[in-house]
Amino acid sequence: PSRPGSNDSASRRHYADDSNDSEFSDDEGTLTTEQVRRAELVYSITVRDNGQPRFCLKCNGPKPDRTHHCSVCGSCVLKMDHHCPWLNNCVGFRTQKAFILFLIYGWLYCLLILLTSLIFFLREMADLSDDTEISINFIFLLIMSCVFALALFIFAAYHVYLLLTNTTTIESYEKNNYRVEAGQRGTRAKYVNLFDIGYRQNFTQVFGSSWFMWLVPTNTTMGDGVRFPISFEGYSELRLSPAKYVGSKRTLTLYFASSIPPPSSNAIELKNAAYMNGS
Repeated sequence: PSRPGSNDSASRRHYADDSNDSEFSDDEGTLTTEQVRRAELVYSITVRDNGQPRFCLKCNGPKPDRTHHCSVCGSCVLKMDHHCPWLNNCVGFRTQKAFILFLIYGWLYCLLILLTSLIFFLREMADLSDDTEISINFIFLLIMSCVFALALFIFAAYHVYLLLTNTTTIESYEKNNYRVEAGQRGTRAKYVNLFDIGYRQNFTQVFGSSWFMWLVPTNTTMGDGVRFPISFEGYSELRLSPAKYVGSKRTLTLYFASSIPPPSSNAIELKNAAYMNGS
């Protein structure tokens, strides 16, 4: 079979508008033979925009699935979600749980301040007399707690949604290109996230299987950040209907006949079971 990135139309089919690549795009130029060989040492189901294995030219190393290079940190980050300027650090595989808990606890703190301030404000308004004044500092606290509580609630809710659908912020607006097995052409138009294996298992991947550690900001994330379980149902659907899968900003690209064979159904099931069992 042809190597990834070949111009042979029989070896790959794509339906993408590469003009919409973002700063996290993997289409950074054609790889050398040595770089392709090194990239294929790390098995992945995703490929670059040009069909070649994912490889970081800045770090000079292969990129596992869902890994991206952060220009601020100057390194590749496993399962990168985004770079947070407030924390001056990247949110990724090892920090996603702590970041979500930070948002939730921050929202609860602002909500507590808002409720206690509101109760005090209502009591003061009820007992207000002509010579009674409410401190401007207190009014400022009430307004700011309301603003921050609302902002953190929206931000936390969005990241909980990403958690339950096993999607990162980058993946929400820049879709993955998958290496799949060729199948019958279909007519359905839909984006498939192969890493979404169900709400419960998506949650367990990040927060761990021990429920008493879910609220503790320690690293209980399962896996190594290099391999991820994938949905066999989504993979089968993607393989059988590869013609018109459309992302939000560009059409999803599918590559066939790679130098690395795509996973079989048994391989997917065994890989997912081993991942969830911590092996």
